[in-house]
Formats: sequence, C-alpha cells, structure tokens
Amino acid sequence: MVEVKQERILVTVKTYPTLSRKYGETVCTAGVREDGTWVRMYPVPFRRMDEEQQYKKYDWLQCRVVRSSTDPRPETYRPVDERELVAVDHVGTDNNWRERRRLLLQTAPVYDRLDELIAGAKANEISLAVFRPTRVTGFIWSKKNATGTRSDCGKCAKPPTSMTYSPTTRGERRLGSYGNYPTAFRIVLKMRWAKRASCKFSIGKPARCIGSA
Repeated sequence: MVEVKQERILVTVKTYPTLSRKYGETVCTAGVREDGTWVRMYPVPFRRMDEEQQYKKYDWLQCRVVRSSTDPRPETYRPVDERELVAVDHVGTDNNWRERRRLLLQTAPVYDRLDELIAGAKANEISLAVFRPTRVTGFIWSKKNATGTRSDCGKCAKPPTSMTYSPTTRGERRLGSYGNYPTAFRIVLKMRWAKRASCKFSIGKPARCIGSA
C-alpha cells in the first residue's frame, strides 16, 4: 500500500522547465522540511498551473506526497495533487536572512567534504545537500543556443500532431488546447547560458559545479 505523507516544505530549488514524453513540460522542485531534511518533488507542471499557484523560492508549501516509484533516490516524492501546491507562508530576507540561514545553515546538515557526498550518493543515502566549499577559484559562463526545435516538441506527452507551430523568430512553439495545457501555452526556450563554478573542498580536491540559466 502506498504511504501518503502530509509535508511542509520550504522551496529552495526550482529547475528550468524540461520536456518529457510522459509528463509534458515539467520542473523539479526541491526544499527542506522544518527539521532540515530534504525533499525533491517531481513531476510538477509548474507553468501549466494557475498563476496564484505558481509558488516562489522560499515559499512554504503544505501538500500530500508519495514516494516516487521510478526514482530510487531517498528524497524523491511525487505530489498527490498538483492543486495542493499552494504557498501557505514565505520566508523573507529580514534581519540579514536570519530565518533562511537558520533553516539552511544551522538546521540542515552542511557538508564541506566532497568525499562524504560522493560516498553518500554511491550508497543511495543522499542526493541533495547544502555544501560549503573551502574556496571558490573561478566562475565561467558561455552562451548556448536558446531556441526550441520540432524534436523538442516531440518530447511532449501528446504527439506532435496535436500541436500548431507559431511563426516566431525566437523559435517558440505554440501548443494547441488539449489536456491541461492552456490554448496559448508556449514551450519554454532552451537555456540561454551555461555556467560553471570551480571550487576546492576541505580535502583539497578541486571540483566543478555546473548549472544553466
């Protein structure tokens, strides 16, 4: 029997939207509970949700979740009902980010050794964490192709024959009305920038952190 949990989660991470054959366009959302433990929620059809439901980073969400049946990582859960993903509170930046720092740098475990994270990941015990490098040694960003393609549209949950393509110069694609997609829904552009930060940990081993925006 599937166990349903009622969770209160502080959103700290929202990924860039991606296309999935099974779920359409989705985002992955991660955050911490009040005890500092991590939760990853997937799939979340964020841009297809009503505007008042589109939560922000550092919003508290209170919703029901179940363990993912396809992702074995211990923090991964699936929302029971996307309509429940509504912010019930927000943690601001008052007093020099005091409450955010308390939750993420005091309540949640903070790692500064790369070997501990690697060992935890190999044992499937941890895949989300706060980590503090000894030193940031560099930051590089490069521009990427920002346009979508027909092959990208083919990754959506519905077949490409259900879509109409708008003649835009920026490579945007307009989907027709089906399922819970709005009539004027546009597939998000690909990420414009690739970013890489290089840093060193306390064991002296260099590492690279890669992200996009």
